[in-house]
Amino acid sequence: MLNELMGYYRSVSRHADCAKAAEQALALIASMGLEGTVNHGTTLLNAATGLRAAGENEQAEKAYRQAQTILEAQLPAEDYRLASLYNNMSLLYASTGRLEQAAEYAQKAVSRIEQNPDARAELAISLSNLGGMYTRLGQSERAHRCLERAVRLFEQLPGGDDPHYPAALCALAELHFHQGEPEKSAELFRRALGLIERVYGRNDDWQTTRRNLAAAEDLIARRNAVKNKTGMELAREFYEQAGRPMLQQKYPEYVGRIAAGLAGEGSECLGFDDAFSVDHDFGPGFCLWLTKEDYQAIGSQLQADYQALAAQWSGAPTRNITPEGTNRVGVMEIDEFFRRFTGHNHAPKADSLRDVMVWNTIPQERLAAAVSGQVFEDSLGEFTRRRAEFSKYPEPVRLYRLGQALGRMAQAGQYNYPRAKKRQDTDMMYACLAEFVSAAQETAYLLDETYMPFYKWRARGMEQLEHAGSLIQLLHWLMERPAADGQAEETIEVVCACVAAELKRQGLASSEDTFLECHKREILQRMQQLLQNDGTEKAEPREPERKAARIKAIVDEEWRQFQQVQNEGGRASCQDDRSTFVLMRTSQFTPWNEEVLASYQQDLNRAGDQGWNLLTEKYARMMEHTAPQQYARLADRLPKRGPERLQLQELLISIMMQWTREVEQRCPHLMGRGRNLSSVQDGPWNVSSETYLRGELGTYSDETLGLYAQMVLDLLAQGENLVEQNMTCMARGYGYRSLKDAENACAAQSHTGRP
Repeated sequence: MLNELMGYYRSVSRHADCAKAAEQALALIASMGLEGTVNHGTTLLNAATGLRAAGENEQAEKAYRQAQTILEAQLPAEDYRLASLYNNMSLLYASTGRLEQAAEYAQKAVSRIEQNPDARAELAISLSNLGGMYTRLGQSERAHRCLERAVRLFEQLPGGDDPHYPAALCALAELHFHQGEPEKSAELFRRALGLIERVYGRNDDWQTTRRNLAAAEDLIARRNAVKNKTGMELAREFYEQAGRPMLQQKYPEYVGRIAAGLAGEGSECLGFDDAFSVDHDFGPGFCLWLTKEDYQAIGSQLQADYQALAAQWSGAPTRNITPEGTNRVGVMEIDEFFRRFTGHNHAPKADSLRDVMVWNTIPQERLAAAVSGQVFEDSLGEFTRRRAEFSKYPEPVRLYRLGQALGRMAQAGQYNYPRAKKRQDTDMMYACLAEFVSAAQETAYLLDETYMPFYKWRARGMEQLEHAGSLIQLLHWLMERPAADGQAEETIEVVCACVAAELKRQGLASSEDTFLECHKREILQRMQQLLQNDGTEKAEPREPERKAARIKAIVDEEWRQFQQVQNEGGRASCQDDRSTFVLMRTSQFTPWNEEVLASYQQDLNRAGDQGWNLLTEKYARMMEHTAPQQYARLADRLPKRGPERLQLQELLISIMMQWTREVEQRCPHLMGRGRNLSSVQDGPWNVSSETYLRGELGTYSDETLGLYAQMVLDLLAQGENLVEQNMTCMARGYGYRSLKDAENACAAQSHTGRP
């Protein structure tokens, strides 16, 4: 009876009562001497399932493991109770993110129950569970077969009200929804909703199913309402039918000063929206752009009128806005719109190398968003003029970015991928291919004088480029094949040859060599010539004194920020040792080239202006490995880093750590006085070189990291070792003539025992 009560309480979400019944049942088992019996195993299974429903996953897993030990020893292979155990363990693993284990146990359940031809209900339950696991693993075809079979089995059962039937219906409905078939999804959700209410009442599952049904019906309604109209067409229709009349009626003295259109973020602004786009941040909406003076005068009231208009317009359902999609439409100040995407009210100049670097700090996808979409009306012309300023890169900026992209293609695809393949280093091969494809895509956009959009639209956007036709299929081929595919190197060379030919056709390069590093140098020389011809700045090498002054400014700013780092245990002793700090940091920066130094200095200054502390961020990022629990509490406060960025960081770390190991082999006594090398040796008070480097690279801006990566790869290609250069600078800072002298001194000290 207590086991039956557990099942009932669980089904109606009375978790505390379920736990109490389980405790009483297990106490009875012990008092009657039934431990280790089938009854004991079954009771543990029911108790574990109740704990799982209550979210007590750790305790649930422990109870499931105990039940598994007992039941596998006591029951025949075809017994349905084993299938029930495996199904429930599968659900537990799924709820804790262990999907491979979840699918494994779900398949075990199906295999066991198929041995019993009379257990159709149990087989249907197991198939439903397995289908859910395949769905979450992204194996939609397998999922569909399992769920369809489960639903057919449930339909054939007498009465048709098996309590597990709704779960199979909901799983199949969810699969149809994510495959873009909301009509099938809604029909299945309706059937499930009625069954759940009839069997269980309006419990938690009923509420969830009702929300899912509402989402499917909303998607159907939106698709029917827009009738295959694009988001841009819907925006223009909304403006012409409702927006313009409202402006003419309520703001007649301003109507000629307000620009209207749709631009910014969202697939509809790029012209890439489709039937799948309507499920979020989609619906009638347009932008109204005002000058600063007009915005101060009427901005708040106009926004209120716009919101009322959007709620009343009958042309389509209102926009379904997510937290990430707020403020994409409505009333905006012109300055703020462009500052939001680019960081600038007006496009920067491009008269000097410094100007080029300012442009280079603006992410391409943000520039693409700023000039996306359409302007419906702009009698005043101010918004249109501002868009024209940002419409494309000035030629020196385009050449600079093109040179950098060509260099990344050469280093990742033509140089490092073959080396990774020789080493049979699959991770590095994938990293090289990812970097090569990304750089090739950027090159295609730059050759077309077009900004590259947000990463998920890059490949799609290439279809609109004039000069990218031959590259599209080649890059698709590289992305679809295993990293070690035998034809990858040949394909990389074909891609590079296509790019080299286009560079020559456009008159940007003259070299016949298909190694793109050669073209990079020629492109950057052209950029320097442009800047020199403008007479604004000579692209000459920096004097050593100027570089030293920049390094001093960087170290001074780092020291200022270092003084503001707050430690849990109070002020650290190293925060009072300026001389060592200056020596260490100066040694690190001295081998850097001018571009990397300038970009990192800009990172530091920007952070200081914004009240952000890069040194605090660096130590916080280290805590992911040295103090993971504390890190989990502050991770959300740190700037997010995308997967491509993290891949590049890890590639750089692998190169730097290899260099570090090479120096350690030559200078074991000197390196033995420093940090441990590997992150596996980390602890709360012991930060390895690998973790320190990972924390530091994580603070660099995308631009700085890209320049740093190019510097590292250039040194790698030249057979140089950046870590050795750093250590040499540090040895000289301590008064030694060379790194070898410092090593010899440390070796002698270790033999004498003197410090």
